[in-house]
Amino acid sequence: MELAGDERAQSIQIGAVLLFGVLLISFSTYQAFIIPNQNKQVEFNHNQQVQRDMVEVRNTLLDTYNGGEDGYAEVTLGTTFPPRLLALNPPSASGSLSTTDPRPIIVEDRSGTDITTQVCPGDSVETQFLEYTPSYSTYRGAGTLRYENSVLLHAFTDESVQLAGQTLVRGDRLQIIPLTGTTSVSGTQTVAVEPRAGVLDTSQREVGDVTLPTRTSESRWKQLLDGQVDPGNITVTNGADGSNVTITLDEELTVECGPVGLGESPASGSRSVRDDIINPAAPGDIQLVSEVRSGADMTLTFNNTAGVNNITEARINFYERQGGGGAP
Repeated sequence: MELAGDERAQSIQIGAVLLFGVLLISFSTYQAFIIPNQNKQVEFNHNQQVQRDMVEVRNTLLDTYNGGEDGYAEVTLGTTFPPRLLALNPPSASGSLSTTDPRPIIVEDRSGTDITTQVCPGDSVETQFLEYTPSYSTYRGAGTLRYENSVLLHAFTDESVQLAGQTLVRGDRLQIIPLTGTTSVSGTQTVAVEPRAGVLDTSQREVGDVTLPTRTSESRWKQLLDGQVDPGNITVTNGADGSNVTITLDEELTVECGPVGLGESPASGSRSVRDDIINPAAPGDIQLVSEVRSGADMTLTFNNTAGVNNITEARINFYERQGGGGAP
């Protein structure tokens, strides 16, 4: 009499192999698709944050120029991925913040005479760009964040997105802010940006052409200067050292020019060492005493408590409350 064979052990082994295969496929799918998608979202969120950081850097540079006081902003270069118990993460997302090579700014009068050193402090007037470039593992096409000539742009291969507009030309005012100093740092850490105000010159001048280095297209510049400059008076040309934007103004303007240094005072000198410029006194030395409205006009009275400063002119940042409630 023959006994039937018992195949239950083989069924258990086959089931275990199939279960292991399902687990292996699931883990492979998790490692190959789910984790990259989650990490891509982490990198995207970081890029949104660093855009806000660079907007703050741009605003701090302009505040330093306008107020004459040292500024401070931060940029978080990178980010880390959430820890995984079994799965593997790529290296932490990093980035770099750096300045480009300086290139000259040229201001000409209507006759084509170079008047750059007459309207800007210093013997050599150059500017550069400040750029943040990420190094992401999964979020491709993040582009470069670039500050140039008061503008902040999110630059991609074939286009750019404006994050903050220009203050270069506003009405009858030309405001030139050369960026000096050198920055080059990379990693995942948070780094400080500490601008310092340089000497500021202000004058009424007949201005013809203004030429500045740029990495922005002609069409973007026409959009940036829309309503301020005739589009036909804006050209971008390519040269051996890079592109330049030339803006033809051909009118008398209030020309303001003062460099801002990154981490150090500009070579032309610090704003605080001169007593014949706008805002030479320390904060609080010039105090508002009263304001008197008469129709659309307002008379402001100030008290100079510094004593040693002879104030001949001043720049006043004046804001109207919603509803016309006066100056804050």
